[in-house]
Amino acid sequence: MKLVWAGLGAVVTVAVLYQVGRARAAADSVAKTLTPEGLVEALSQGVDELRLVGRELRTAMREQEARLTADLLPPPEVVDDARTLRAGRPARAVGRGADYDPWDDADF
Repeated sequence: MKLVWAGLGAVVTVAVLYQVGRARAAADSVAKTLTPEGLVEALSQGVDELRLVGRELRTAMREQEARLTADLLPPPEVVDDARTLRAGRPARAVGRGADYDPWDDADF
């Protein structure tokens, strides 16, 4: 029976030492992060992550803009043809005539 209790004690001791080692590693990691070098490293990692997110966001925005342009606007050759056709037409007068004055009271 003593052998069983000795084995159980050894298993518990190993488990406790393992947990203490993990806790110490976590504490060392936190302590390293709180040093000036650790803070600089953490900040540089954060800046790198922000740059990566910014690049991904710009790429996604360009893709979306290209998709919307293709879906909503006519092809460039159609736009060029329309501009050429419109440039050949005379300008139209806006309103009732070239000498129309909307503030003229003579109509009343």
